[in-house]
Amino acid sequence: MNVRHISYFNQWHGALVTNMLAGVLLALALLPGAIAFSFIAGVSPTIGMLSTGLMMLVISLTGNRTLMVSAPSSGVSLVVAPLMSSHGMPAVILATLIMGIIQILMGICRINKLLDYIPTGVVIGFMNALGVLLFTSQLKNILNISNATYVIAVASFLIIWLAQRYIRFMPAPLIAIIILTICAWWLKPDIVYVHHLASLHIHVPMLSFPDAMYDMHIVGISSMYGVTMAIVAVVQTTLTARMMDAVTATKSDKNKETIGQGVANTIVALFGGYGGSALVGQSRFNATMGATSRVSTLITGAFLLISLFVFGDIIGQIPMAVLATVLITISLNTFDRRTISFIKVSPIKHGAIVVLTMLIILSTNNLAAGVVLVSLLYYLIQGFNKRKGRDI
Repeated sequence: MNVRHISYFNQWHGALVTNMLAGVLLALALLPGAIAFSFIAGVSPTIGMLSTGLMMLVISLTGNRTLMVSAPSSGVSLVVAPLMSSHGMPAVILATLIMGIIQILMGICRINKLLDYIPTGVVIGFMNALGVLLFTSQLKNILNISNATYVIAVASFLIIWLAQRYIRFMPAPLIAIIILTICAWWLKPDIVYVHHLASLHIHVPMLSFPDAMYDMHIVGISSMYGVTMAIVAVVQTTLTARMMDAVTATKSDKNKETIGQGVANTIVALFGGYGGSALVGQSRFNATMGATSRVSTLITGAFLLISLFVFGDIIGQIPMAVLATVLITISLNTFDRRTISFIKVSPIKHGAIVVLTMLIILSTNNLAAGVVLVSLLYYLIQGFNKRKGRDI
């Protein structure tokens, strides 16, 4: 047995009870996002939970960065939304399959070396634009519906804020969902519920190839979306892995993580789910809950898949306004806190990179386009200025 195998098996060691408990708490932390992100993507919440549980299960085996959480994310869900709207779930499944294959190829080609050259301003612009898109996508679930919806939304924001300050053992969004779902069930206000917008058909997933792969027109469209999903996922995952390296004071191989995540997305697609990437907040939460091994993420995946069958009917009773506030809270945490300080201490041109990245992403609704185009423009201008004896 070589050193790599020994290192892998050591990553399963740790206090079993502590890691199992952390896994259950992490699953509870992922539930609100799994449901809410599915509405961003336009898929059924059951598909969102299936994708989250299955991806966590696989990534616990194939991932390189121990404790890191991967699941359908805000960035990938925003990319999926227009494809789901125009061509339906078969095209989304095919795009996820293509996404996974591309990620595997990216990892083999050591694409993360290129990501080291993405300008800081582009990364900041990417995160800020992601926050704006996520925020604006949820306003329709709160505004111009009913007075009761406003009350529910305000109550949800208040509960999340208080829970984050005073309660540590349970995720704040989950507390808001539980309390306000019970209140809504009891008071029956005039609001929109999950079951009004989504059909909750729970079924045992079966391994199969996407039907859309036999339609070359859809293959072409899904391929374009798959490439975008892969780029967005790799950027988000690399940023999260760097954060987790700092939190745990350990190093991880970002290319191997990309390959492992590609395998996970490929398997998720073959079981009828949609793709994901690493999640910053949930990864940090897993570490702070005392998790030390792969057991925690394995338990998380298993718990979520079981929850799909246990809590399926209850999910339909969740008020949409609560899920919207959960996502708005996530969007506010997505904004890069370095923005103001970065623009203050950097040249004006660097501040322009942040703004330009945001403008391209927001005008095209394409997260990958902003990263690629502005990075290329940055190095073209830098090369031109160096030839002229100047610096950007």
